[in-house]
Amino acid sequence: MRDTRYLISMLDSEHGADLIRSCSPQDWPRVIDTAARHKVLPLLAARAVDAGFASVLPASFAEMLSESGATASSPELTLSLVHHRNARRIADLDAQRVELQELLHSSGFPTVALKGAALLERRIWPNPAARRMTDIDLLVVDPTHAVPANDAILDFGYRMVRPDEVVGDSIDRDDHQEPALLRDDRHGSVEIHSHLLPRFARHALTRESAIRGISAGTEGSRLEIADVTLHVIAHARLADRALIRADLSLNSVFDVGYLLTSEPELAVTLSRRQLPRDVRRAVNVHWAAVESIFGVSTGVTTISARWWWQWTLWLADRPRLHSLYRDLVMVPLFLDRDRLSIREGHDLRGWDLARARVSHFLRRARTAVEDAGGAA
Repeated sequence: MRDTRYLISMLDSEHGADLIRSCSPQDWPRVIDTAARHKVLPLLAARAVDAGFASVLPASFAEMLSESGATASSPELTLSLVHHRNARRIADLDAQRVELQELLHSSGFPTVALKGAALLERRIWPNPAARRMTDIDLLVVDPTHAVPANDAILDFGYRMVRPDEVVGDSIDRDDHQEPALLRDDRHGSVEIHSHLLPRFARHALTRESAIRGISAGTEGSRLEIADVTLHVIAHARLADRALIRADLSLNSVFDVGYLLTSEPELAVTLSRRQLPRDVRRAVNVHWAAVESIFGVSTGVTTISARWWWQWTLWLADRPRLHSLYRDLVMVPLFLDRDRLSIREGHDLRGWDLARARVSHFLRRARTAVEDAGGAA
C-alpha cells in the first residue's frame, strides 16, 4: 500500500469516509505516522470524526486522558484526542490573534495576519479545527514598528521562546521576523514580521506591494486574498524549500484549495501577475497539487508542473530515497556564503568561510545518514 496516496484519498471530503471506516487496524499506525510526517494529522482526525470513526470527546474525559499521560489504545481514540487537542489549540490561537492585534493597534502598531492566522481570520477552512497550526504570524504595516510591537507583546505577559523549545534548523535565520514569543498558559507562539518572506524568497511578494493592497474593514485590516494565496505558496514552496526538496507541503495545498473554493477566480488572478520564473513555477506546482487533491481544474496548470507533482508524490512514498534526495539537492544552498554568514552572525570570507563550509557539510552529511537510517 502506498501510504501517502492512501492518506490523500482518506482526506477527500466526499469519498474519504468509506476508506477511513474500512481501514484495517494493522494499517492505521502507518497511516497516522504518514499524516503526522506530512503535517496533516489534525485534518485526518477531523475527517475521521466526520466519518463517525472518531468522536468528539467530552471535555472532562479528554482532559483526564491528557493528564494521565496514557497512550491511546486504538486509532479511534488516538484520532479523537488529536481532534480535541487541536480544536482547543486553534480556538486559543485565534483568540490570541484577536487580543494581540487589538493590543498592537491600540498601541499604534497596526498589523495584518499572515498564513494560518489570515486563514482563520477569514474562516477559509470549513472546519478550522482540521488545520495544523503552531503559531501566529503578524506583519507590522510599518517595518520600524517590529521591535516596539515585540516589546509591547512582552509587556503583555509573553516571553522569548527558548532555543530548546524550537527546532534550530527548521528555518533560516533572517531579518524578516522578530524572535518568537509565547505565554506559558496559552497555546503556540507569536511572531512579528517586518517582511513577508526571508531575503532569498522576498522577490515573490514584497512587503511594500502587499501593504499597498491592504483592505480595511469592520474587523480590521487584511491583505488581499490573492496576496494571502501567493504568500502561502511562496512560503511553502520557496521559503521552506518545498519546491526544490520535492516536499508535498500538504497543509499549504489544502490552504490554497480552500482559498480557491472561497474565491474561484484566484488562479486566473495570479496567472495575470508578472512573477519571476521560480515564483511562477512554485505557483504552477501548487495549482497542480490542488487540482490533483481537490479534483478541480484551474485552467492555468502546466504539464511540467503536473509531472513535478507526480514526482513529488512518488518520492513521498519512498521516505529513505526522499531523505537522500533532499540532502543532495540542498547541499549547494547549505554551503552558500550568504546563508552561512547569516547563520554565523557575521560576514564569512577566506578561511573562515572554508571552515564553515566544511563544518556544516560534515554536520549535514551526518544528519543525512541518520535520517536515511531512520526512514529505513
